[in-house]
Amino acid sequence: MIDLLDPNKRSLMPSEEAVRELYTAASAESPLSEPEAVAALFARLYGVALEQEEVTAAVSRDDGELTAFAYGHPWRWEEQQDSWSLELHRKLGSASELLAATHVLSLLARHPRAARSALGSRVLEAWLTGIGGAPVWLQTTDMESPALRLYEAFGFEPIGHGPDAPNGKPGLVLYRQATPR
Repeated sequence: MIDLLDPNKRSLMPSEEAVRELYTAASAESPLSEPEAVAALFARLYGVALEQEEVTAAVSRDDGELTAFAYGHPWRWEEQQDSWSLELHRKLGSASELLAATHVLSLLARHPRAARSALGSRVLEAWLTGIGGAPVWLQTTDMESPALRLYEAFGFEPIGHGPDAPNGKPGLVLYRQATPR
């Protein structure tokens, strides 16, 4: 079962530790092969977002264990003044205008035990439904991966490159237009 959690359900949101554990498992294998420090970083960013943003999440749990997770929040350039966001704006140039008044999908992760179960697709679909068909963007690694294929299947298209991804290469920024409700 997938639960959609809006900003009014903060008490039901997964803990930073649960997100770190899920992302550690999800990103350890090829093609990402990321160190545990990347999972710790993404978990900290999630914790900050919970404190400062209007987070919407889609969550799948199996016997209480987090098995898939997507979260994001509204994106407003005037509120994004940190160095990463400023670099994103600079690197995207005029394409950055597409991101104004959108939602950002900050993280989508699925435990490797659920590979080929379509759980990632179902969690992404639930999250997209939860934001009401608003335009959305994300940044991912610029490599052929199951995640990139999933995003493309959901109508995300590349609009440029942003700050470096965890693999040290410029992150690929994908954008999805608003969908009718």
